[in-house]
Amino acid sequence: MNLSDDSVSDDEIVKLVAGEMQRGVGFGFSNDADLRSDRERALNYFKGEMPDVPSLPNRSTAVTSDVADAIYSILPDLMEIFTGGDDVAAFTPRGPEDEEAAQQETDYVNFVVFQQNDGFMTLHRMIQDALLEKVGVVTFWWEKNFEITEEEFEDKSEAELGLAMQAGEVTDLVIAQDAFGAPTYSFSLRNTKNRSAPKIQACAPEDFTIAADAISPASATYCAMRSRPRAQDLLNDGVDDDIVEKLAAPSDKDESLRLARDTAGESQHQAGSDDGNLRSVEIVAHFLRLYDEDAKAVKLWRIVTNADCTVLVERPEQISSPRFATVTPYPVSHRFYGRSVADLLLEFQRINTALTRTLLDSGYFALNQRLVVAMGEANDYTISDLLRNEPGVPIRAKTVSAVQPLASGALSFDAYSALEYFATRAEQRTGVVRNAQGLNPDTLHDTAQGALALMTAAQKRVRMIARIFAETGIKDLFLGVHALIREHATAPLKARLRNQWVDIDPSSWGERFDMAIEIGLGASGRAQDVAALGQALQLESQIVQAQGGASGPIVTPKNAYNLARKFYARLGLKNVEQYLSDPGDAIPQAAPSPDVQIAQMQIEAQRQMFTLQAAADAQAAQAKAQREQAQAERDLVLAREKMMLDAQLKREEIAAELQAKREQFAAELGLKREQMVTSPPSP
Repeated sequence: MNLSDDSVSDDEIVKLVAGEMQRGVGFGFSNDADLRSDRERALNYFKGEMPDVPSLPNRSTAVTSDVADAIYSILPDLMEIFTGGDDVAAFTPRGPEDEEAAQQETDYVNFVVFQQNDGFMTLHRMIQDALLEKVGVVTFWWEKNFEITEEEFEDKSEAELGLAMQAGEVTDLVIAQDAFGAPTYSFSLRNTKNRSAPKIQACAPEDFTIAADAISPASATYCAMRSRPRAQDLLNDGVDDDIVEKLAAPSDKDESLRLARDTAGESQHQAGSDDGNLRSVEIVAHFLRLYDEDAKAVKLWRIVTNADCTVLVERPEQISSPRFATVTPYPVSHRFYGRSVADLLLEFQRINTALTRTLLDSGYFALNQRLVVAMGEANDYTISDLLRNEPGVPIRAKTVSAVQPLASGALSFDAYSALEYFATRAEQRTGVVRNAQGLNPDTLHDTAQGALALMTAAQKRVRMIARIFAETGIKDLFLGVHALIREHATAPLKARLRNQWVDIDPSSWGERFDMAIEIGLGASGRAQDVAALGQALQLESQIVQAQGGASGPIVTPKNAYNLARKFYARLGLKNVEQYLSDPGDAIPQAAPSPDVQIAQMQIEAQRQMFTLQAAADAQAAQAKAQREQAQAERDLVLAREKMMLDAQLKREEIAAELQAKREQFAAELGLKREQMVTSPPSP
């Protein structure tokens, strides 16, 4: 079907996309109730609200924050990986002649994503959505924007009028004469500047739907995104007034999800006015693949309708690819929706919440023990005195045995050990480990070797999530932005890249399919990365000394520049070009003189000796590093044992203090009883 054919009616188009939308997964229809429930529960747990784990009356209402802690722990590392480096996403050149073009396209696309757009916060929202709600979605599009400025000019000469006509559009021209009879011109000069550019924006997961048989937007037969713009925004985009009038306000079927996302009651207030151009409306942008029998090919169409697919807001537009990039941290094979970090931790947050409440309730009962009152031996003041749980307030009764403490059962297990056990289980399930965030591993695990192994495993898990994000959503985003620039840019551009103003002609770009994504260690592994690069710099320096300079054959100036540039970037320094100069930009040197050539030959003769010396030095450094590592492991074991002993002494001290308070309370209670017996209250 060719949707651009005028013979296809609007009713046929909206009916077609309505069926696909009803069968899609993501908008909260009856076929994805489980997904909707999981999202709502994850959002509530993330905020520390657990409506499915109610607390008993007059008992602890404490809630643990396992889901939020894990997400806030892993999020900085992932953001460091994708925004803290230099050229994280780079286009792969197709050959030696394409090196410069690929580098320029890489620089400009990074410039568009992170400078022309708020790339950092867009990636932050996408990654956080994925960690919390199974999938993170970013949409991108080409936004047309023409900036029009007008200036008024009076009594200008004919030459000035000619210059103005070359600079822009002249309107409201008025011809007059000056005192000498020469013609003068008054006019308005209108300039139109094309500010059109690619735009990127994170999409809430509940506002994205996809065909049930799809595994990615790039290959999906159908996917869609809904939005809630103001009516005036649609009018500004050229939508007819009659169509905008037919659009309804956003429905309340997603109210529970919006409430779960709120932290300040935003959903309790309606956005915009009830009527007029400031009111909010709901529209859906559909992306549908259809086979065109005339063209013998499958074409992708973008269609915009209202929320219930009864009004066609924009006629179908043929596009090259869906405008979405999606990520999920734990993919499920052959499915679009994977599993989130929250999915793995919901059970542990319920368990830890129950254990924490049990522990607190036990402490409350220990300090405020329940009492048995023998009513036959009590008087009119006994109950009221008991209700006044204040130090120094007597309990009046007829006899000392009128009030007796009720023995309550103590916990038959160590709640602290149980909390630690489930915390460790949660780490093993998610890969988000506390010692990867700067804590002492010896306080958490049995052996130093086990702690180091767990830290390494945690970094592998985070790097795996980062690699999945890079090969899916990040790559799709950069390739999509590149395609938008190539398809829509109509004139050469000028941009400041690597501290230099360069001319860019997107019309000469070719279609890109491959990207090289660099995955670093993130914040928790920055020190290891810097240390490794430092060792590489030392080894390279030894090789340069051994070969008598940086002229090769092992290390060249370009090799040294690339390594130093990577080292500076990993240190967190921006604009590395301020500190290092690319040797490729240097003016070629003249050929060396015969004396220099002889000196180089002599240096070459000594190279083997220097190489052997460098190898011996490297072997000695390795042996020293092994000795230091063994000493560090011994120190870790001693520190762990000390921390465990301190923790045991602390627990015994707390238990002794609690027992002393109990005995003091019993003694005070007995004393009060004796005083009441020996000195009965006057009638």
